[in-house]
Amino acid sequence: MAEEKNVSMPSGKRKKAPIVIGVVVAVLVVAGIGLFTWHNQPSFCGTVCHTMSDHVTNYEEGPGIAHLHQAANVSCLDCHQATLDVQLAEVKSQLAGDTDNLGLADRYYVDNSVCLNCHGGSYEELAKSTESLGAYNPHANPHGELNCNECHKGHATQQDTCSQCHENGGQRMLA
Repeated sequence: MAEEKNVSMPSGKRKKAPIVIGVVVAVLVVAGIGLFTWHNQPSFCGTVCHTMSDHVTNYEEGPGIAHLHQAANVSCLDCHQATLDVQLAEVKSQLAGDTDNLGLADRYYVDNSVCLNCHGGSYEELAKSTESLGAYNPHANPHGELNCNECHKGHATQQDTCSQCHENGGQRMLA
């Protein structure tokens, strides 16, 4: 039978191991918190994954309602919700080198429910909140509920969709 060797770590290295592990864990936690904080900033999207400089500029300077949201301290992720499945799909696209077709329009499309979370709660309440516009209240639409994006372009010049067919009473878009 072969002799068993009793190989043990020298005493000094055993005492340093928990300290080294603690430092590594602390660095990872701080880096994770920093990355998460940065993840919530407009610069993250434009730097890490996408060429979104136009969108970030629109958010910071205009045109579009994105700038109005920025002025009201509403972040990108308040409207463009980055769910785990969306983020994993983006990582997969990045790893595959398919960065030209990330499908962001589909993944980050803002539907009426997201807008209405802050603007009235329902389409009916939104129409009530803008009834001071009188007969030309665009939210009291006889054509039914339009998608908010039909008129309110987050990162582009607003589109007065109603006035393409109807007199709009001299109204103008906010941004």
